[in-house]
Amino acid sequence: MDSIAIVTTCKGRLQHLRETLPLMAAQGADELVVVDYGCPDGAGAWAERHVQGVRTLRVDDDPGFCVSRARNLGAASCASEWIAFVDADVKLSPGWIDWFRVNARPGRFYRTSPVAGRRRLDHYGTIACARRDFERVGGFDEAMRGWGWEDIDLYTRLEQSGVIISDYPGELVEAIWHGDDLRTRWHSNGNRALLSASSQCYLSAKQQLTAFRDPRRPLDLETRISLFESTRRQIAGWNGDASKPLILRYAATGSDWLPPPYAMRKELRLTIEVRLREAPDQEDASAP
Repeated sequence: MDSIAIVTTCKGRLQHLRETLPLMAAQGADELVVVDYGCPDGAGAWAERHVQGVRTLRVDDDPGFCVSRARNLGAASCASEWIAFVDADVKLSPGWIDWFRVNARPGRFYRTSPVAGRRRLDHYGTIACARRDFERVGGFDEAMRGWGWEDIDLYTRLEQSGVIISDYPGELVEAIWHGDDLRTRWHSNGNRALLSASSQCYLSAKQQLTAFRDPRRPLDLETRISLFESTRRQIAGWNGDASKPLILRYAATGSDWLPPPYAMRKELRLTIEVRLREAPDQEDASAP
């Protein structure tokens, strides 16, 4: 590995960034980028005043928060061969970057390993991957504006493209505990479970629609945004009503080439049904 950048994003998390950004700076990365996504606390200004070597980007055209877009903007501003995405509430131990400089290999991307048999969900967004692999799969999906699963979506697409998922020592990172109010603050629906359901159902629908249209051609952003908004509206209408299952319905059309004078028209009607069940303790889960 010749060079590596750290990218972190912040909206309303300055209290965490005060603890974590100095630890990121101490790693000795080739680049350190903070994306101030309309942070009401002025995270970018604070970082410039207090942390040497940081570069800041400011996003002021979105009253909400799209972590996928924030991370993509941060990555696009970097020149390093590898990019490490670190959440603003994650503290890095000394030697974190050094581990990658010694151990990172082409054709792989790295997430945290289980610690004491547990893979912490609040560590999932802290990864490192080669820039060329990240760009080849299109980065994070900016259609996803709810909480969670944008990282799992990226990892799935990286694996599907042939990049091998690997672990780095989970002992080298520690997340700052906080409540769901901070996770959901900038989203129209403040219910973490419903936000997560929106993301998961969207990903399932996206997978099916991609297969229907053409697996070799990812859906364009406009189509993905429309699909995500449809999912979110349907879940908002259901609103977690335990007396009935969540049923989402989608329709799409497509076409395939046939020699003239023929034309092929395809139609997809997709139904996703979600039934409520007692969930395990998410902090103890080994997978999302």
